[in-house]
Amino acid sequence: MAISNRRFKLATVVLPLFLLAMSGLARANIIVVNSTNGGSVPAPACTLQDAVVAASTATAVNGCNAGSGNDTIEFSVTGTIATAGGLTLTNNTLSVDGPAGGITIDAGGNNPIFLAFGGSLTLKDLTLANGFEFFGGGAIRSTGSVAIDDCTFVNNTAGNLALGGNGGAIFAQGGPVTITNSTFVNNTAIESTEGGFGGAIFNDITQMSITNSTFSGNHAFSGGALFNTLGGTVSLHGTVLADSTGGNCGAAVTDDGYNISDDGTCGFSGTSVNNSTTLHLDPLGLQNNGGPTQTIALEPNSEAVDFIPVASCTDQSSPTPLPLTTDQRGFARPDAGNPNFCDAGAYELLTSPDFVLNSERVQIARSSQANSDKVNLGLTFTHLPDPTCNAADDALRNGIMVALFAGTCGDMTGPGLSLDLDPFAVHTIGQQSYGTIFQSFPPETVSGRIVTLSTPDDTCGEWTLNLEVAGLDTAALGLGGGNPFALILTDSDLHGFGCFTITNAIVGNQLPTPTRKVRRGVRR
Repeated sequence: MAISNRRFKLATVVLPLFLLAMSGLARANIIVVNSTNGGSVPAPACTLQDAVVAASTATAVNGCNAGSGNDTIEFSVTGTIATAGGLTLTNNTLSVDGPAGGITIDAGGNNPIFLAFGGSLTLKDLTLANGFEFFGGGAIRSTGSVAIDDCTFVNNTAGNLALGGNGGAIFAQGGPVTITNSTFVNNTAIESTEGGFGGAIFNDITQMSITNSTFSGNHAFSGGALFNTLGGTVSLHGTVLADSTGGNCGAAVTDDGYNISDDGTCGFSGTSVNNSTTLHLDPLGLQNNGGPTQTIALEPNSEAVDFIPVASCTDQSSPTPLPLTTDQRGFARPDAGNPNFCDAGAYELLTSPDFVLNSERVQIARSSQANSDKVNLGLTFTHLPDPTCNAADDALRNGIMVALFAGTCGDMTGPGLSLDLDPFAVHTIGQQSYGTIFQSFPPETVSGRIVTLSTPDDTCGEWTLNLEVAGLDTAALGLGGGNPFALILTDSDLHGFGCFTITNAIVGNQLPTPTRKVRRGVRR
């Protein structure tokens, strides 16, 4: 399985399918949040608040196991967590990884979300909304190391009318801070005679890098998207900045190339663009475009589409930048329609699928008993070159990822069902190769069979796949309604991607199991 910044799970509200068992990869201590309650709740509940305390204090808290100083918080629930107070991190290493179905941490405009005083904080696949802090950092106020991947920050605020505020979403003072594939929308630093700097981000004496992120509609007196003080450095690469009140940038930023701003406040040069009039972000703003967080899509005529040569489609790691293989949603970057270029910003526009779906059968069979629904899939598909065939494109020997969501490919909703089918047990009879798989994560089970129909040549091969997923709660997965459904195929290295709108799925109730009557007769 390829290591990437996107994790696929069998997304249920009962038990997550953790896909982190990779050989040679050190594991942090895992704390699983199993409740959307925003406060502290007795066992067996493990809330986010209690999980952060358990990680920071290395003690068990209610239903949360004790942290170790190097911990990862994961979720067996999806939805919204309304926090009751700031989640405080002190001098430990903590990663908070959202589930495939999505988690929104919502402070309700009453308090900050994360207070990272020292230590190291990593956030992945999360939405941070409606945070508030009087001085700065409605979503995150940090003095330590922070890494943000694939996250959305929306409606966070800093300050008040008397004193103003700095950094509506993030106030960074210390660092370093890295932000990749993330979206900032409608964050505000309240303006007054004392403040109002950095609507989304205020950077003070911190080394900060921002890569392939999107800023839209943020507000401040100066630097609606970001404000950088003389003591800090902010390096931007492949980032889109638009529609800011107070200009996109306040004070000097470092241009690492391939950035696009719709005004001249960032002072870009070289491969970057100032005063763009052709950014053409989706006028609908934040939408469910797939993946665990909402994003802002690019329209096909956007200047950001195919803007970055693939050799420069990287993060800002030193000394050697690493390739970016996915966008914020976990979709392939670059898109197979033009594999020589990536899009700027957090969203990669899909212009040409990597898969052809030759035939499909989708069945959803619901049960009157809890956690007893079934999903059956029968697919025949062809993997097209992207741009050349390699071992990762062999669905039989290297696995395939399959997901099913409610809605169309342009309007997917709900947490959905996401499966990582790897590894198959491979069998060969004569010239025919096939694989079988069985995964059990009670109450869910996954069983399947894949058959190779053609060997890779001018295409990457053709396969037939039959799956049965049992023990589901389809309503909790957002699959409780009828057609249409969005079916997604992704190869093992996350470069190949295809989404198909299914309008002919068979949806109904399972037939009741007949009861056998025993007739008792009289012996004569």
